[in-house]
Amino acid sequence: MTLFQERPIKPMMAKTGESFDSNDYLFEVKWDGLRALLFLQQGRLELQNRNLRDVTASYPEIRGVAEEFSARNAIIDGEVVVLTERGIPDFGRMQTRFGHNDPRTVDLVRGTNPATYVAFDLLHLDGKDTVGNPLEERKKILRKILVEGPHLAYGDHVEGEGSKFYSGVLKLGFEGVIAKERLSPYLPGTRSSSWIKIKGSQTIDAIIVGYTIGEGARASTFGSLVMAMYDDGERLIHVGNVGGGFDNNTLESLRSRLDRIIAKSPIIDETVEAPSPIVWCKPRLVCEILYSSFTRDMKLRFPRFQRLRPDKKPEECRLDEDILSR
Repeated sequence: MTLFQERPIKPMMAKTGESFDSNDYLFEVKWDGLRALLFLQQGRLELQNRNLRDVTASYPEIRGVAEEFSARNAIIDGEVVVLTERGIPDFGRMQTRFGHNDPRTVDLVRGTNPATYVAFDLLHLDGKDTVGNPLEERKKILRKILVEGPHLAYGDHVEGEGSKFYSGVLKLGFEGVIAKERLSPYLPGTRSSSWIKIKGSQTIDAIIVGYTIGEGARASTFGSLVMAMYDDGERLIHVGNVGGGFDNNTLESLRSRLDRIIAKSPIIDETVEAPSPIVWCKPRLVCEILYSSFTRDMKLRFPRFQRLRPDKKPEECRLDEDILSR
């Protein structure tokens, strides 16, 4: 049985670490966009996001790159990004592409924010699964079967000098680096230490479960977001409130979205201290939070809002020992 017969497929994930040098690893840019598997079958292309949803209709310009592969059937791992004029991914512009399926709306947003698919791994090629092949071999094959263009790029890498590469990509404006063992297999649906995510700042994905009533300039929006994560079961744990990192547009758009998911009772069991009353919300929205560390009582230290994560499910936001020990 091949991977094509086993669809949908969950992508391989990385663990978090710090920059290092090693000849046993390949070092890739960490692309800041929408993780997606690309399925190419008899000239027909489909995109599946990490939540196993078909998002092909949202990116018609990428559908057209099917002709740029010298293969009839393939499964490729990569990232959908919107690039700046300097070739740096812009997640703010990428967010304008999320969730649109209506052809007229898609045409409108793609005109100002065209998407590119960055291919960085090969899972299947013309009837044969390649997940068991070493990473460096998979990447060599992938490089040979694609032709780069405005909407298709190859996710290249450097060897050995991971620390120097990390410093360089941060200066250019990239989010960070992914270090991958050069001889490692591809492990669908697994968060493996064979892949190490090295980011320029420490971030975490958490669930918005409410907001505090705003005062003064924020009277019409909110004061802070009440954040939570799941424990090893199904219980939501309060991990702190986030009041910084918002611009006016984000404050207004978030308040509008939160008011559509108001809950009638508290979402978490514990008492939450806040300077103003809390409006509780159903645990539907995930956002990325920049922070320095966790306190002893499992609260985020110096948190700042970074962005919404519509590509993440609330169930993925879990508070485990690895996270608490960062």
